[in-house]
Amino acid sequence: IPFPAMGRFSHEAVAVDPRTWIVYETEDNGSNSGFYRYIPKRRGKLAEGKLEMLAIDGAPNYDTRTGQVLGKKLPVTWVPIPDPDPAAAETNQSAVFLQGFAAGGARFARLEGCWHGQGSIFIVSTNGGNTGVGQVWEYQPRGRDKGTLSLIFESPSAAVLDGPDNITVSPHGGLVLCED
Repeated sequence: IPFPAMGRFSHEAVAVDPRTWIVYETEDNGSNSGFYRYIPKRRGKLAEGKLEMLAIDGAPNYDTRTGQVLGKKLPVTWVPIPDPDPAAAETNQSAVFLQGFAAGGARFARLEGCWHGQGSIFIVSTNGGNTGVGQVWEYQPRGRDKGTLSLIFESPSAAVLDGPDNITVSPHGGLVLCED
């Protein structure tokens, strides 16, 4: 069953916050990748709702791909995607991203894995970082519309971590990654 309200883009992974039922979505579209959240109109019913893209509060079009500080908490806001199922997506796979970016959304490098654990959403940027071989981010929701985004790991070389893809959180709180 298609759920066009959840966005027409290169979906990679989702994580659901069990408290709020907000669905977090990653986009694997090269340097035009966004991190989205979908808020269903009715709890547990995905057919209707609103799609939003993560933005860094006070820093429109923030570029997460390089030059990041490990552990720095970036204040987050969410920008609306007015047309989550645009006709332009037929020929331009960045059509949804470009709507969010035009509203100030943040840019990531190939977002892939996404997992809820310990009250946070963990996401993986396969090609992010100064060496281009991977980053791990943590989004901590704060209330309904705010939160913080923190870089919790950036690979210094392919010998350490090369293109992380999937992620999960163990029952003891450790992060488990799989390379692409």
